[in-house]
Amino acid sequence: MMDIFQKNGKSISYQITTKKIKNTYFRLKDGYLQVTTGPATKKKLILTYIDLKFEMLHQKLELAKSVESTDEIMLWGKKYEFIISHGKFRYQITDDRVIVHSTWTDEKKIKKRIYASEIQKHLEEIKAEIDQTISKKGLSPIPFKLKYLKSKFGSYHRKNKEITLNTFLARLDVIYLRYVIYHEYAHAIVFNHSKDYYKLLSEFMPNHRVYQKDLKKIAII
Repeated sequence: MMDIFQKNGKSISYQITTKKIKNTYFRLKDGYLQVTTGPATKKKLILTYIDLKFEMLHQKLELAKSVESTDEIMLWGKKYEFIISHGKFRYQITDDRVIVHSTWTDEKKIKKRIYASEIQKHLEEIKAEIDQTISKKGLSPIPFKLKYLKSKFGSYHRKNKEITLNTFLARLDVIYLRYVIYHEYAHAIVFNHSKDYYKLLSEFMPNHRVYQKDLKKIAII
């Protein structure tokens, strides 16, 4: 049976399924939240969780409704018609189309490969700018690892001295790629999110708070 949780003029449809399990699992389905839990879990506890995570859950459900179709692709904040032909991997971006040749048939897999390629291209274009900015704080270039992540836009690995960038960033305006790069480089000096950290990040990118705020509203799909 489907129920509705309402808050701040918004609503989330949810369904609770009881099974012989100990833990409770929350999964986003086609337009609703599926909750699978054990018989000992009280509904009040589930509703408390939904209330706590309401904005995030609502945003992801709304985003899922507007997911691009298989014949569309979003690159650097612009939506293109997406055309796939069989052949050795290569792609071309025109005014309103992305034409790709690939032996793969998985449209999502093809898009992720394009995202990675686009990130790499833009990294080469902005490398001189980034290197010059970080050098003012005595930092040398750190290797980038590209990966499609589900929960974060980037991370700094202190042990390996490596920065991981989420290739999902290729879907957004390129300014967000710059922000994430400076965000992670700042962690190479200040590992936590203290006042010193944000002071440093402001020196790297004075208007960073605008992009930080925007990214918090963007759900990775």
